[in-house]
Amino acid sequence: MGLDSPFRIAPGAAFANPVAVRGDETIMPQPPQYPHAPSPSRASLTGRMRAGQLAPTNTKAALEAARNCPDAWYRVQALASVAEHAHPRLVLPILEEAAVEALACHDAYGRVAVMSWALRVALAQGCRGYAERELTRCLALAVRVEPAASQAYALETLWTACFAIDPQHARPVWNRILELCHPDRSWRAARLYLHVAELQDSRTPGAGAAVIRAMPPGKTRSWLERRFRLA
Repeated sequence: MGLDSPFRIAPGAAFANPVAVRGDETIMPQPPQYPHAPSPSRASLTGRMRAGQLAPTNTKAALEAARNCPDAWYRVQALASVAEHAHPRLVLPILEEAAVEALACHDAYGRVAVMSWALRVALAQGCRGYAERELTRCLALAVRVEPAASQAYALETLWTACFAIDPQHARPVWNRILELCHPDRSWRAARLYLHVAELQDSRTPGAGAAVIRAMPPGKTRSWLERRFRLA
């Protein structure tokens, strides 16, 4: 990264204001604690891999492998990979199953981000009603994702999945990004705007400038203006 990258964090910046001083001891505020995602079981990792291997040739066995993943995060991904290769009449039922299983993820981040796999398949397979319904649900739930860095990353996964298939379907995600993710709030938010600008520009040269101009003023916007030679 360049020296002017907004991803750098000044030492001690997160705790710049002590809340109290006791004798020679400064008492610093503690950052909020967020639960960590549980470590995946080996069975989930193996099941997801097995489902992906079987999906092109044996839908029934692939579904069994996907459903046997103990962790919802991996179960949804595996189901999406099965739906990608399934007979057209089975695609929507499998995707509906994936949407139900996504609700079993342990937090809002998981329930939003994991649906990027199912949404990509739905858009590619023409299940537009499903995609619009589930995307609307995910964007509504995104406000509950914490911390801010995880919220930015969850929206990045949704935007990327939609944009890869149909940029028009990525537009509601972009609008939600502008509502919820100030680019200076976290390093992931800054990276999110960089990612969107770069992908837009790669598809349509010059389109990255529109992304940057839509951003609120601040350090990240100034950095991207320099990076894209807009300043």
